[in-house]
Amino acid sequence: MKRYYIVTHGQAQHHIDNLVGGWFDSRLTPKGIEQAQALASFFTAQGFSKSPAIYSSDLLRCKETATIVADALGLEPNLDARLREMSFGSHEGMEQALHDSIMKPCAEKPGERMDHAICDGAETRRQFARRIYDFVATLDAEVECAIIVTHGFAASFLISALQRVPVESMAFISFKMSAGGVSELIEDDLFKNVTLTKLNMQV
Repeated sequence: MKRYYIVTHGQAQHHIDNLVGGWFDSRLTPKGIEQAQALASFFTAQGFSKSPAIYSSDLLRCKETATIVADALGLEPNLDARLREMSFGSHEGMEQALHDSIMKPCAEKPGERMDHAICDGAETRRQFARRIYDFVATLDAEVECAIIVTHGFAASFLISALQRVPVESMAFISFKMSAGGVSELIEDDLFKNVTLTKLNMQV
């Protein structure tokens, strides 16, 4: 049996400042640090029989969250840029209200949505999904338990990739995620089914 914990980083400063995130690098707020410490307590209480592997987006808010969790478990996080949030190109760090008023909304047809960029330099869903899938494909086959610290929208795509949802079917994928949330997926040994057992659990 394999177990995957998908963790959304704690509250970050751009949340408070109402700025677009994406690859814009902001650090955890005091509340975000408290959320990361709560995550550390949650994972410590799991009593893992074998140490989990910890992976994290290399952006600061995820790195800080992952480091707090990893320190509590006596581990080192593996930083990976493929776990970053979707890139919002020229709008990263922009006031959220301005971004909302000038972005180019997605088309309604799945094929068009997959290759649509909401602003100059932004990633498309297809580009985003492929790099998340690439990360999943390189997870160590020997890892029985993985804690993966990522971002809100990226978490939706990561869950879908772990469940082998084809990239072409990710045009409308979205799960509601909150800062400091934990989702759990379990892959059984017999059928290799990947079951989403917990979604955005607050600890």
